[in-house]
Amino acid sequence: MTRLKETFLLEYKEKIREAKERAQTQFQEDFVSKLRANIENAREQIGDLNKAIKDTFFGRDKYKFTVMPRAEYRHFYDMIMDDMLVEGFTLFSNAFQEKYRDTVEELFRQIVDTGEGVLTADQRQELAKNLEKFTDYRTYLDFDLVNIDDEGRESRLSRVITKKSGGETQTPFYIAVLASFMQLYRVKDEESNTLRLIVFDEAYSKMDHQRIQESIRLIRDMGLQVILSAPTEKIGDITPLVDRNLCVTRVKRQTIVKAFDPREIMEMGA
Repeated sequence: MTRLKETFLLEYKEKIREAKERAQTQFQEDFVSKLRANIENAREQIGDLNKAIKDTFFGRDKYKFTVMPRAEYRHFYDMIMDDMLVEGFTLFSNAFQEKYRDTVEELFRQIVDTGEGVLTADQRQELAKNLEKFTDYRTYLDFDLVNIDDEGRESRLSRVITKKSGGETQTPFYIAVLASFMQLYRVKDEESNTLRLIVFDEAYSKMDHQRIQESIRLIRDMGLQVILSAPTEKIGDITPLVDRNLCVTRVKRQTIVKAFDPREIMEMGA
């Protein structure tokens, strides 16, 4: 028994401690590596989106997406994206630790239980929130949409969105959605042969006549095919600009679908 306590027990305690340290080191290395890969992927996708809409106009305006480090977590971002991590250094290299030791420790305090005593319910809840927050690469980034007018002046959506009307705030939404579909369908790729279909429900509910026309023309210019489900009051704005119209009417328990060509109606009125 004495030999077990004084020899084997101490030996196994040391092995457990070493295994724990290796596991923690591996976890932290993998954690930062994954965040870096996700951030790089986000930047690449933003670049692809901007290429997709580079020569596309909405009325007289152009748009571009931006992604920047979030000021609040800039010290974490700089640590995660430091070139040292792709130049042969690791998270625990002496040179890297000299530069970022406090930052690394602060980051992992946010998401890892240090084991110092039993956590209260509130502390466990806070730890769970931090885990969700700091494992998401978007926490470390600020995304924005920049409007560029015909004179080259730029305005950021994040700075003006609270001052814009409903129709003006819908415009950036459609730009973002359409750009995403262009990138997804690889519209700019000459060898791409995809469906390029988009479906919008309650389309243009807050847009005025001019913005609706510009939006539909933009969809055509982008080489996309769209199915629009729109409220009745928008029929007059949409029907002249699309290839086919279906009017859906519900009478009691019966639904009636009628196809019509607005040009025929105009000819009858003439």
